[in-house]
This record gives sequence, structure tokens and C-alpha cells, in this order.
Amino acid sequence: MKKSMLMTFQKVIKKRLERKKTQLQEIELVIEKEMPATAVDKRKFIELKAVVNELENCIDIADSLIDAEED
Repeated sequence: MKKSMLMTFQKVIKKRLERKKTQLQEIELVIEKEMPATAVDKRKFIELKAVVNELENCIDIADSLIDAEED
């Protein structure tokens, strides 16, 4: 039961990560096109990058917990 909950958690986080990566790519395109990029765009880029890193960390934690459940 616990393993299935962890796998569900992992799946949700992966979907959210995909959405955030898409948003990050979109803002990267905006920054590349605008010379110079606005402060708002730069801030949004930095925030999205931080969210992506945190979500990747959460996925790593979920992977470790799932592996621990299997043992």
C-alpha cells in the first residue's frame, strides 16, 4: 500500500515537473528574443529553475523511498 502511494506521489511530481520545464522553455525563448530581457522575465526564469530543481529532488527522494520499500 505504501509503495503504491509513493508511486502515485512520484507520478504527480513528474507531471508537474514536465509542466514547469515547458514553462521554463517558454520563458527562455522570451528572454532570448528580448534584448535586453526584462527584470520580470529574469526573475520568473530564476524561480522556475528553482522549482524544477526542487521537483527533481522530490522525484529522487520518491525513487529512494520506493527502492527502500522493495528491500
